[in-house]
Order: sequence, then structure tokens, then C-alpha cells
Amino acid sequence: MSSQSTTHRNRAAVLQAAREAHGASRAELAARTGLSVATVSRAVAALLEAGLLLEESAVGPAGGRPLGRVQVDDRAASVLAVDVADRHTTLALVDLGGAVRESRRIEAPPLDPEARLQHTLDAVEEAWHAAERRPIAVGVAIPGPVQPDGAIDFAPALRWRGIRIGDLLRERIQVPVAVANDANLIALAESRWGAHRDASSLVALAVFEGIGSGIVEAGRVVEGSRGFAGQIGRMLLDARPMEHLDDDFGDLEAQLGAVGIERRARLDGIALAGDDPFAALFARLDAEDDAALLAHRVLDEFAVAIANLCAVLDPDVVVLAGRFAPLAQAIVPQLEQRLRGRVLHVPRLVPPSTATDGAVLGAAAVAIDAFGPLERLIAS
Repeated sequence: MSSQSTTHRNRAAVLQAAREAHGASRAELAARTGLSVATVSRAVAALLEAGLLLEESAVGPAGGRPLGRVQVDDRAASVLAVDVADRHTTLALVDLGGAVRESRRIEAPPLDPEARLQHTLDAVEEAWHAAERRPIAVGVAIPGPVQPDGAIDFAPALRWRGIRIGDLLRERIQVPVAVANDANLIALAESRWGAHRDASSLVALAVFEGIGSGIVEAGRVVEGSRGFAGQIGRMLLDARPMEHLDDDFGDLEAQLGAVGIERRARLDGIALAGDDPFAALFARLDAEDDAALLAHRVLDEFAVAIANLCAVLDPDVVVLAGRFAPLAQAIVPQLEQRLRGRVLHVPRLVPPSTATDGAVLGAAAVAIDAFGPLERLIAS
């Protein structure tokens, strides 16, 4: 092996060890890598000069000379995170530590499925080229089930079926691209960068036009055999769906998603003010009218869905995301009351804890993973 390749290998080992340690001294990095302290010191010096590591001084427990501790510089690279939502697309540059450096939201005018796809592809390509420093990878959040190979099975809100948006983007911008379900990404963001990293089992309940859930067990997203695990929107609320077939929204989300709530309110002659039917409906919880009856019925049905999740998964935490996030303070006590005595263990019901939208941060996380070992940055 040439001295140049040995040097590269040593630097790669030190960079990876620093990433895993989240801050370590040269001696600690030597212990982790099996390299000598002198070799680690040379590698650290080169990585500091390249802008891949940061160093800070800290006094050791016994006092004496400050100990230089190094860690990966999260600003060394960024990824482009894309959240393709029901009616808009969010594009954000996110660094290796999950900090959003730039973000913008593009409203999507009413478009047919093909036009929305082209609108999305053009927006991503434009954002990638516009970045002052080109992102190393792209992550895309989709409101629907995504197969392990990145193919979109069906996104009802977008009316996309069988779209390989990852392949289409790779053809345009020639970087690694990861595509995943938005609820899965919300759960991943909470598990990796949120306040619930200690949870052995976490579920994100994502309530939008449809409803999905993401499941993380021991830090890994549970995908199932085809990538469709967590599709809570496909649950059946009762036996009525057996009378017909529906390949659009699932039964639960057809009843409890934003579109379903608006339809049910309209059929009951209930006027819901504003753009958010959940906020308008739950504001009437304490009233004594038809709106209050519907609000309590909806919460009963959501409690049934969460109870079923608890029976199967026994999660530590259920994150109430999407339309439920700003309403958590009002609806958590209601849901907890309904779950007590009906599940073996009532999980923590919490709003999202990440500073930025979970689907965006989750998209950044899978983009970073798609890029692969950070040693690739040495040659970038």
C-alpha cells in the first residue's frame, strides 16, 4: 500500500471516529482507531486544515494543561432536504448536524400530477444549482408509501403512483438521492435530533390531508417487507369498508384526515372557520352543539387508532405531528383520558420537539446517510 493511500485511510479512520465520539481527544481517537497518537495528531492537523474538524480546549478532570478535543465540523457540508407536501414544497439546506442554513417554501398551484412532478423536479434542480456550495446529497419526503428502492407506491394527495422521483433527480443533478415517506422521516428526525432520542420505541402520528405514522425502534425506521409499515391511514375504523373497495385514501384517513373532517362537518351542517378544520373543530370541544359532538367523536376514533398502535408496538412516545402539532396542549389530555384503562401502558403523547419541521430534518438525515462515510469528503 502506498504512503498516500495509508495517509488517506488513517485520516478517514480518524474522521469517522471523531464523528462517532461527538468530541474526543487525540488520545481517545488513538484508542478508538488503534493508531498511534502521533499518527492521529498528523491526521487531525490535516483534517482541521481541510475544514472537516473543529477543535476546542477543555481542562481535564485533574486540571493541568488544556486538552484539545476535536469533533466533526457540521458546516463541512450540507444536503438539500425537500418536503413535497400536499399543497407546497419546502426546500432547505441542512448541515451535517441537522442545522437548517437556508429554507424556503414554494406554494404549489393546482396542478395535474404530471405538472406537479415537473414543478417539483424543476424546483429541486434550481435550489441545488443556486446553493453557494453544492449540497452533497438530496433527501425527499413524500406524503405516501415509498418502496425500499425509492419508488413511490401511491401518494394520494399528489396523485402520484409508481413515480421514481429519485431516479429522475439523479439524472438531473448527479448526486445521491434518498426518497422516503414523510411520517417515517418525522419519526427519524425525532429519534436522531429531537428530545426523545432515549425512546426505545417511538411513533410519529402525522395528520395532514391524509394520515400516516412513522415507527422507529432502537434508532432504526421500521419499514416492513415493502416499505409500507406505519400506514395507519389504511386501518379500518369498523367493518363498513368491507362493502366496497377504495384504492385512494385508506378508511381511517378518509374519515380522520383534513379532507374527511371537512366532509363530515359539511354533512352535519357544521361551519368550520379558517383554513385548519382540526383547529376549528377542537376549538368547539367545550360547546354544547353538534360541533362538540363531532369533535369528541373524532377524538374517540383517534384514540382507537392509537390504542391499536399501542397494542401492537407498545411505544414509549407518540409524537403528534402535522395538523396536531399546534393543538397538542388541548388534545393530549383528551387522548390520555380515553387511553387510560384501555391500553396496558399509556405512552408519552407529545408535540414535535425539533426546531425545524420533522419531514425536512428527516429528509436531511436520509440524504446524509445516502452520501455514505464522511471520508468521502476528504476527496471532495
